Amino acid sequence: MNIQDWLTQLISPLAADPLDWESYCVTMNDATWKALWRDVEATQSYEDGLEAGLRLLRATQQHRVQLGPQRYQANQMLLYRRILLMLDKADRWDVYLAAWETIRAQTSECLPVRGDALMGGDVQLAAFVRRADGGVGVPPIPYGASFPKTIAVHFLYPQLRRKTMIERKLAQERAGKLSADRRPLGRNALTADEVQSRLAEIRESARREADRL
Repeated sequence: MNIQDWLTQLISPLAADPLDWESYCVTMNDATWKALWRDVEATQSYEDGLEAGLRLLRATQQHRVQLGPQRYQANQMLLYRRILLMLDKADRWDVYLAAWETIRAQTSECLPVRGDALMGGDVQLAAFVRRADGGVGVPPIPYGASFPKTIAVHFLYPQLRRKTMIERKLAQERAGKLSADRRPLGRNALTADEVQSRLAEIRESARREADRL
């Protein structure tokens, strides 16, 4: 089976949803993963890529126990970023922004960042910092105290600049100041409501699974 056949099988409505463990592992394997997204990029099949990303995200939740905490979180972050990338590539700016906000609100996965990054003057960084008590933001640092060596920053923070650019593009388009045509929407493209519904279903599944563990 070539990679195009694998993608077709992956997004087929008749396919098991979520994927069985073996198919999931094959798809997330580095060689298959790279070939899959190279094909999506080469054919500009971004709607298929979106469907694949959502299906794999749901499967990641289904196989949470087998994956273990570290791989589970890594795969979650990888797939959420891939879903946003597909919406970005497809020029679906309004859906991208809605999905971005939903993902930020529903997830808590973080990346380690050097604590002295707080000295860089980026006022938005603090809003993405996760504290040990589960809260968001950096508590006041007493005078003379050192910054922590590392801070936990929500994994979407590196995509903030791109999000801001898309917000600007959408505002310019709505104001009639952007003349470039957006990529036409495919006939079978998921609607904005369908994307949000899928994300909500996955989040609810994750919540139920967390309650059980």
